[in-house]
Amino acid sequence: MYPCNNSPLENLAAFAIAFAAGVLSTTILQWYVGRIQKPEWD
Repeated sequence: MYPCNNSPLENLAAFAIAFAAGVLSTTILQWYVGRIQKPEWD
């Protein structure tokens, strides 16, 4: 195992980037699924 020599700011930045990417991908996926689904009555 490698020692963790990253600063807390680097860890926070990495977490923020991963969190933002997750939120963005979830939002895009929900938008896409909503677009491709057609209502039953059409």
